[in-house]
Amino acid sequence: MDTVGNQERDCINLSQCPHLERVFPKLASAGYEKTSQRTGRFPLPGAYNCIAWAANDTHHWWWPENGFWPFWLDRAVTIDCFVRAFRWLGYRKCGHSGREIGFEKIALYTFRGVPTHMARQLSDGSWTSKIGAEEDITHYTLDALESYSAPHGEYGDAVLYMRRLIAVSWLVQVMQFFYWRFEVLKGNS
Repeated sequence: MDTVGNQERDCINLSQCPHLERVFPKLASAGYEKTSQRTGRFPLPGAYNCIAWAANDTHHWWWPENGFWPFWLDRAVTIDCFVRAFRWLGYRKCGHSGREIGFEKIALYTFRGVPTHMARQLSDGSWTSKIGAEEDITHYTLDALESYSAPHGEYGDAVLYMRRLIAVSWLVQVMQFFYWRFEVLKGNS
């Protein structure tokens, strides 16, 4: 997606991002809104990706091979590895993507069995995603981001769902905040 022209990157109209609609043909008809500007790629300061966004972490670029990842877990791009990482954030597998009161959900997309993307469910049942180094968006269906063609890569489809209690989410976010503060203090030493 980095080959997109600058004028198209700056989608002023919240309902239209042509560079995203070309990559995800179902996006426009499913409905979406842009919710942030693009951040660029790791190692740029402030860069984060879809895995980090699903983890509510805008301070890191999460990826097992070459990004932030829990140090005690394997660094493999497998479904099992992603499940284990998100279990540490309080998530447990569940059987569907439907909204459940009192829970926050995430969805894992794969292409040919390899993890490619994650989305997080919002309280109204819609979904939010960070599109690589591009914008964050709210999309109203999970299949809005299904894609199976080059040249921009393949997200595949959502194959696994996990949920956690909202109360656990608050606790994890407090712990993340203190971890980020520790990183800042450690960096200033």
